[in-house]
Amino acid sequence: MEQNKVYYFWGEESYLIDQRIKDIAERVREADGEEPELVMVDGDEITALELGETLQFSALFALSRVVVIKNPAWLGKNTRKVKKAEEIVSVIQDYLSQNQSGQTLVLCSVEYNASNPVTKVLVKHAQIAEIKSLSPKALGDWIKDAFSHRGLKVETAAIHLLTSSGQDMYYLENLIEKISLMVNTDTVRLKDLESELDTRQEIKVFKLTDALLSRNLAASLETFAQLQEQGQPYLLMLYMISRQMVSLSKVKFYQEAGYSMSQIAEITAQKDFVVRKMMEKSARFAANDIRNLFQKLLEIDVSFKSESKDQRILMETLIVDFCNSK
Repeated sequence: MEQNKVYYFWGEESYLIDQRIKDIAERVREADGEEPELVMVDGDEITALELGETLQFSALFALSRVVVIKNPAWLGKNTRKVKKAEEIVSVIQDYLSQNQSGQTLVLCSVEYNASNPVTKVLVKHAQIAEIKSLSPKALGDWIKDAFSHRGLKVETAAIHLLTSSGQDMYYLENLIEKISLMVNTDTVRLKDLESELDTRQEIKVFKLTDALLSRNLAASLETFAQLQEQGQPYLLMLYMISRQMVSLSKVKFYQEAGYSMSQIAEITAQKDFVVRKMMEKSARFAANDIRNLFQKLLEIDVSFKSESKDQRILMETLIVDFCNSK
């Protein structure tokens, strides 16, 4: 097996790894004069025997083939997968010992584990590369080019907001496409993005707010504990909870006034899926509940900014009150 027929990439940015895979497929296409068959393998679900059968290639229906295995557990650090990893090693070694001309094998993982038995084989036989995430400047240039390809300019402040959002490049690409269809000018500005962009921190906190709106105490406390372990700021949690309560109260008001979901979405300038979710949750909250919870949110906000009370205890008390208030 030629060394350049086996690749191993690792890194956190799936978009960039997928670009590498596309480049490989394009080079195969240029060399063979036709599009290669692309085979995506679920490494966790497939057995070693099934993987061996999958890797057996016959050029009966396609001149060439690219096999991609993304983030299999047996390339990780979990010792419970060691036995399976050893079985996979045997399959890959057998594959490498055969003439597999016409086929390219690509393996991908988020992290590189030098002690993994599969990795040790790949080091000897594959082209290995760490696919690093883009620097803020490079990501900013990519964002600028993405808008430019859609015939738009983008102001510096808007680029900075996107590069600092913590979102992956697939999310950013989808957002750029959406914004490009929405704007009515030739320049994308900060205000065009602010209502559409969710930061990674906010997405994590959404799990807590969703549990709170369901008035599920166990799920709320569990998620709160997870957010603490991740180092999420208490003030951000409080802000997101308050924002969701504002959305809930608006939707509940118009819902009880007889407005349809589409009318509420238009009046409140909220996305349809947000309005739908709030309409489902609103029955759990009486008007008095909402007033009391807003009062508690205000009290905690003031306490955070002017008192030295334990913020963790304040948040836990809020969560209990939120789920038990009747």
